[in-house]
Amino acid sequence: MAARNTRLKVATRGAQTPAGAFGLGLENLIGYNLRRAHGVQKQRFTAIFEPLGIRPVTLSLLGTVYDQPGITQTELGKRLHIKRANMVPLLTELGARGLLSRRPSDSDRRAQLVTLTAAGKKLTATLLEMHARLESDLVQTLGARESAQLVDLLKKFRTLSTGPDLADSDSD
Repeated sequence: MAARNTRLKVATRGAQTPAGAFGLGLENLIGYNLRRAHGVQKQRFTAIFEPLGIRPVTLSLLGTVYDQPGITQTELGKRLHIKRANMVPLLTELGARGLLSRRPSDSDRRAQLVTLTAAGKKLTATLLEMHARLESDLVQTLGARESAQLVDLLKKFRTLSTGPDLADSDSD
């Protein structure tokens, strides 16, 4: 089968760029820089937290329960955008490590309340302090204004459609 020369039409200052052509170069592409920045931050996080068996998702989970003791398992999943099928093994893992416990709610026996154990509170306080130092290092490196701007831009990025319609509105 012969390869077709396909063109992706996207509104970028009126230019039509052939699919696969990078025009401006990788260093000037948002997606490329997001991926590279994520890789750097992942390595930084891993260097600090991996020896403790902590991943970003487990830190987010522990930190949220630390701030909201007795949060329901369902609400915890919603806040962290974790599907129910993925939440159960995470909570089971942290429960097996003696860091959190679950119990049925008194008002709704179907709802599971999640709380940290004493060991979980102690470890989470330490983890949150370590994470604060990691964030502080980023702010020092980037500067306060640029850090705030980056957070604002990333929040805006999170509102983008995950299934963008890139069809050219000028097509026949």
